[in-house]
Amino acid sequence: MGTFIANIQVLAEGRNRSALLDELETAITDKLINGVYELADDAASADRSLLLRAASDRWISVYDQRLDEQDVHAMDAIGTAISRLGVPAVGSIVHDSDWLLMRLYRNGGTADTIVNDLDAFNAMMEGGRKRKRNGLPSRWAEVCAAGVEPGRLKEIWESEELFAEDALARAAELLAIPAGAALRGHEPEAEVQPGGAADAESRVLRFRSLVSPSAFIEAPDGPKLAFTSRESFVTGDAGGEFKLSFGFQSQGQAFTGLTVLLWGPALDERLIAAGAGMLERRSVQFDEREAFAAEPERLELEAGGESIIGYRYAFPELEFPDGGLLSLYPADAAKLGVMREWMAQMNQRMHAFRIMLTGERAGKAELHLVLVPQDDLDQQQGMRLPVYVGVEPDA
Repeated sequence: MGTFIANIQVLAEGRNRSALLDELETAITDKLINGVYELADDAASADRSLLLRAASDRWISVYDQRLDEQDVHAMDAIGTAISRLGVPAVGSIVHDSDWLLMRLYRNGGTADTIVNDLDAFNAMMEGGRKRKRNGLPSRWAEVCAAGVEPGRLKEIWESEELFAEDALARAAELLAIPAGAALRGHEPEAEVQPGGAADAESRVLRFRSLVSPSAFIEAPDGPKLAFTSRESFVTGDAGGEFKLSFGFQSQGQAFTGLTVLLWGPALDERLIAAGAGMLERRSVQFDEREAFAAEPERLELEAGGESIIGYRYAFPELEFPDGGLLSLYPADAAKLGVMREWMAQMNQRMHAFRIMLTGERAGKAELHLVLVPQDDLDQQQGMRLPVYVGVEPDA
């Protein structure tokens, strides 16, 4: 398993550290007390905690429990709030030793962004704006250590031989951030002050959520899948290749293993031939995408007391986390905002499945498709749709 790191470093050079810690505490608290959180009295009642600690004469470290979920949006929210105090901040996320993101925050905004693999970053940011360049070293001059040429950062960002945490360690050295401060995330046992009391070198902030996800989300017993998008029909040309695609998500308990079954007259009558399948999983929160391929396996199925020939696409080791079903719709805009915040925190993964089909001859016939979680046929979710090959769909 790779390394996961997330933190924010605040440039404190030339500032009274104790006074700046007080300002940071106020800025972060004002940002989070927004209808979603309130101050918590102790660790037992807190849903989110942050540790602020002086790492050196030059830097103050911010370790946020939420950032350990690899939440780029949460890092941006805290980083921009801090930079409104007139101090630059550097946010860093290492994801599974493969991917490093570093952001420079200044004057309430994002001044620059770098990643160690621009192609991988753009692939993860599906649907978002693609990055054409990988940071401007000159913008980092203010946070570089004395005598360090900012261009040296570019060499690290573009190196293909480093693990992401090693690249972060080398970048931290050029910024004079202590390695022990740069290469870690939030650690509850490091909240050294009992009860969250402050001292001259650290602060512990604790927040309690005002709304539980259970106010909006219910989790059914057992695994449960639901379609989030689907086509009303499939169409293509004889001799040509076309695809059947749909979206789905987990709305029940966590499970391992998914089977997709395909059968029907469109296959029996050789209207189409089934080809390769591709399952894609996206994390909306982290803009991350994974892909899993499967070839169709011919098998005998039973439907309505009859034996029929169909195909199976099997993903026996694919893990699906707990999902939830939206059970209540918010009554007003304020509650809608709270619900969206919680949905973002759940980091619900969205899935899309695509099957490549080949038109064998012209005609129309039906095709059946079923999703089976964890080989539990009682929880199957299916669809039936017409297939048109070389003919116009019915009006």
